[in-house]
Amino acid sequence: MSLQDFMPLIQTGGVGLAIILAGLIRIPKIEINLWTILARVMGRALNGEVIEKVDNLTSDFEDHLRLEEEERARNARQRILRFNDELLFRKKHTKEHYDEILEDIDRYEQFCHEHPEYKNNKARRAIANIQEEYDKHLQNHDFLGLQEII
Repeated sequence: MSLQDFMPLIQTGGVGLAIILAGLIRIPKIEINLWTILARVMGRALNGEVIEKVDNLTSDFEDHLRLEEEERARNARQRILRFNDELLFRKKHTKEHYDEILEDIDRYEQFCHEHPEYKNNKARRAIANIQEEYDKHLQNHDFLGLQEII
């Protein structure tokens, strides 16, 4: 049979074309398992309250992590400010103590970089002073404890 044989069917409407195309085009089987659908619907209905509680716990946990991270940043800032106060009163420190406070500074500055809404104006000058003093001691080899060795 040729396409000419199907022309009267095609001209009478799209029904003929649809029948022809249905024979030519293969559509893969779509399996619908009513038991699976029913189980999902019932599971959501039965566990809706549990799912809501888990979502709330997740949100509370994320809030807790955020607050803990802010608290660590505040504590680091306090240590930085205290260390700077000690420098201003001419208290000497060991190189290890400077290394520890420089790690606090790195962590604090990283937190401030990742959280631009967090106000950092309280520690900028203290950080600059600590770094300047560290560089001086490093150049002069006069950290606390090094005088006895040299």
